Amino acid sequence: MFPALLLATEYHQRWEIENTIDELKTHLNGRKTPIRSLKPREVVQEIYGWLLSHYAVRTIIVQAATAAGISPLRLGFTGTLKVKRLCYF
Repeated sequence: MFPALLLATEYHQRWEIENTIDELKTHLNGRKTPIRSLKPREVVQEIYGWLLSHYAVRTIIVQAATAAGISPLRLGFTGTLKVKRLCYF
């Protein structure tokens, strides 16, 4: 048996991971085919690109939250991503 506090903590961590996977697969990727590369080396390169893009959006969230004096958890990933896409396109 596991202590209830440990299970509650781990469950919260699990959902943090699930949310990150959702951000990567659904919102950042934006297409039905998860990976379009066919060669292993290109697959790794594409995944690195996704991770770097995710890190960049999260960095922007932290900077904006710090400037506003609020918690980064109050700012959404998809909203930030939409704003950044509008700025670049």
